[in-house]
Amino acid sequence: MIPKNIQKTVVSVVRDIVPRNRDIISRRFGLKNGKKETLESIGRSYGITRERVRQIEEFSLKQLSKFVNVNPEVASYVNWARDFIDSKGGVVREKELFKNFSGQESDSSANASLLFLLSVDGALVRYSENDDFHAFWSSSGQKLDSFKNATDALLRALEKSGNVVPGNDLNSFADNNSISNIEACLSISKSVNKNIFDQVGLVSWPEIKPRGVKDKAFLVLKKSGSPKHFAEIARLINGANFSNKKSNVQTIHNELIKDSRFVLVGRGMYALSEWGYSSGTVKDVLVDILKKTQKPMSKASLVAKVMGARIVKENTILLNLQDSKIFSRKEDGTYALRKA
Repeated sequence: MIPKNIQKTVVSVVRDIVPRNRDIISRRFGLKNGKKETLESIGRSYGITRERVRQIEEFSLKQLSKFVNVNPEVASYVNWARDFIDSKGGVVREKELFKNFSGQESDSSANASLLFLLSVDGALVRYSENDDFHAFWSSSGQKLDSFKNATDALLRALEKSGNVVPGNDLNSFADNNSISNIEACLSISKSVNKNIFDQVGLVSWPEIKPRGVKDKAFLVLKKSGSPKHFAEIARLINGANFSNKKSNVQTIHNELIKDSRFVLVGRGMYALSEWGYSSGTVKDVLVDILKKTQKPMSKASLVAKVMGARIVKENTILLNLQDSKIFSRKEDGTYALRKA
């Protein structure tokens, strides 16, 4: 397609309607500069109500629809759009349609002209933006329904899984859950997205759409898979380029202290509580382990258990075990909690 010629086609379509109606249509679609005007703005300039402007727009579009159905130039643009939409599985986000047509997603007279011709022709289905979806086009009502069903299936599968899906595993995840055209679901749905690590999940998850420093810390720490010093967590956050604004190390440390998702497991070292690490002092961890086992444990077993819950030296664990007010050493060398 040659976008620069579309304005000529638009001029030929609207030339036979009265000047005021032509001007209202042009301003409502932004045919001159890509900037749409509101009903209220146009109404003020003509001294008429918003409702009257809406009526004129509706009447003019119906009038024009009779002309475009026999216009071969309009048909060429509609056919191009249909072919492109079908190449994407029958649905495509409006911004993607625009970019493929004119080279840019943003408002432009070429994009506005395409929107106008497709709207007047009526052969393709436009779905306006709402809380759930970005504006998109479908080549048929059947394709529209199929896409909505696929999106619902994707959301259900993610909710059931509760985990992000790595980008490399996305197609197999879709196959296993009978989800068709998953790329369109990701592009159009506002409920699901990819994060900066190419992981797919619900936008309500902090791993996908981190809200504030603490969610960013959660995301980079979960991605790393192992405990990190708070300064290293700060470096990972700033290196991930969540935004142009750099995060302060002390601010990050303060958030780690306050958030129960993080556990201090060593000197300045933090892990995720979901990894099974325990909070508290080494002595607290020893007490907790012995309470849960409810039987004496060998020194080696206790050391292994504590080191699985905290990042700490063996000598520190052994030093804490020497507190005879809390721990008692049995004749066989095992340790238990001292009875009150």
